[in-house]
Amino acid sequence: MMKAAYILAGITSLATLVLARNCTPGLIYCGSTLTAIATGNAYQDQIDHAPFAARVVEVDKGQSDLFFCQGGASGVISYVASCAVGQCVDGGSGKNDHCK
Repeated sequence: MMKAAYILAGITSLATLVLARNCTPGLIYCGSTLTAIATGNAYQDQIDHAPFAARVVEVDKGQSDLFFCQGGASGVISYVASCAVGQCVDGGSGKNDHCK
């Protein structure tokens, strides 16, 4: 029984490491950048909700929208603006993303 607890704890800690990398607080990200830094669709729920909360119509699943990283344990984001489809540019590591 004790071995099972250790195995479960190990699996849980590995899963946490593999899941996602959070955004850097204070930086602005394209939706496409957020989905690229996270495994699977870790940010997609937030990307879908943030424009809705700002009363903006999402065009391409938020991939061309800009989001501000508030941070926290789950990398909370808020909607900033929309770029034209395909016009959101990754600014690079440690820099804000922007519209072309």
